[in-house]
Amino acid sequence: MICFPFMKEIGGALCLLVGGGEVALRKAKALRPFGVKLRVCARELAAGWDAPAFAAEYSPALLEGADLCVAATDDPALNARVAADCRARGIPVNCVDDRANCDFYFPALIAAGDVSFGISTVGAALALAAELRRRIERALPKDLGEIAARAEQLRGDPAAYAAYIEEALGPEK
Repeated sequence: MICFPFMKEIGGALCLLVGGGEVALRKAKALRPFGVKLRVCARELAAGWDAPAFAAEYSPALLEGADLCVAATDDPALNARVAADCRARGIPVNCVDDRANCDFYFPALIAAGDVSFGISTVGAALALAAELRRRIERALPKDLGEIAARAEQLRGDPAAYAAYIEEALGPEK
């Protein structure tokens, strides 16, 4: 299966995150910089969480008002139930380690200011996506976010805009 990698504004979206372990925490950390509001459902939270759980036990009522959902528990049956409840309500769901129950995937992410890259293997080869992310990150300028901000200021002057981008990124290799 191949997925189209589209970008979507998710600032202000409400995400129900079912699970409080390390994997759920990684998903929360991936979403937060994009302005997502999290509603967490977990019996307990792993070290590193900075917000209390919203509820200890999962109930479909927790999906009320949710724009997306992540099921990240160590209980495959619960994750599948969450996915089914989401689909019945038209809520996109990511069910970790269960490609059949995913409507979207978390890419290996690179984000610098307004620039973001997502590398996905649609869950088939996570180590490959992570290694590609590391290699791309090494090749990118360290101040990429600043470069993008300055380029945005120059968009009204096409010649200056093009010259700045060429100068900031250097020659192609």
